[in-house]
Amino acid sequence: MPARYTLQQHPAFSAPLSREDLYTLVARGSLARGEMCVDEATGMTHTVGELISGMRPAGHASGTRARIARPAYREISPDFEIPMEVAETQAEMEAEEEEEEEIEEEEIEEEEPEESADHDYSPSGEIILHHAHPSWLGYPKALFLFLLLLVASGLLYVVQAEYSIISLLCASSTLIAVGISRYSHDYIVTRERVELIWGIIGKSSKEARICDIRSIDVYESGLKGLLGLGTIDFSTAANAGIEVQFKDLRRAHEVKDLVRKLQRGVDPTND
Repeated sequence: MPARYTLQQHPAFSAPLSREDLYTLVARGSLARGEMCVDEATGMTHTVGELISGMRPAGHASGTRARIARPAYREISPDFEIPMEVAETQAEMEAEEEEEEEIEEEEIEEEEPEESADHDYSPSGEIILHHAHPSWLGYPKALFLFLLLLVASGLLYVVQAEYSIISLLCASSTLIAVGISRYSHDYIVTRERVELIWGIIGKSSKEARICDIRSIDVYESGLKGLLGLGTIDFSTAANAGIEVQFKDLRRAHEVKDLVRKLQRGVDPTND
């Protein structure tokens, strides 16, 4: 039969209690460790702290930081209000538990890796590692026409202002058309795929998975090559032809190196 103990000068708990009952009352803040109690069997006097020393809550594992899981206990109702000292002790224990929970939450947040906020995300939730449009210099004929109309507008202004305005409107229309054509083509590289999206009202797209890309060809030639523009052709094993093409792209070789890193499993965001 387990030992039973009677608290001295504590009329709220006059019935004999077991060690588990004493531990539960201390854990709840209803009893201080310095309270004196008498062993019913031997008549020896002990402090509550001595009796419950070394006891652990149920389910405790060494080396694991966790909030105290209180063991099963029987409900003991005092016949009078809890003393002020006990209430203060209970409040202190609750405050300590709240501080431990906050520390654990902060540690968990520090351990969880966070994606950099500098990246944009695709509609499917993938991080966009590279997003570009064709360069303005990829439309040399249209830009030459724009400059020609602009010069003509200045010359016609001396002759007749109406013709000058017409020439200026044509120059503006040419530049707007180039801008629309440029921004209607998107070149996107994510960790999973390379994708070409084009269209103004209705969007079309072609993509190739990084893991399926067999060859990457870069072409820089002629005037566009001198201006630093290149074309990238992505081919896959499933298709004999070109799967995705990025035309008139600046720093084409850097994009090629980015895709090669992804194929090797290197995370470019850590660079």
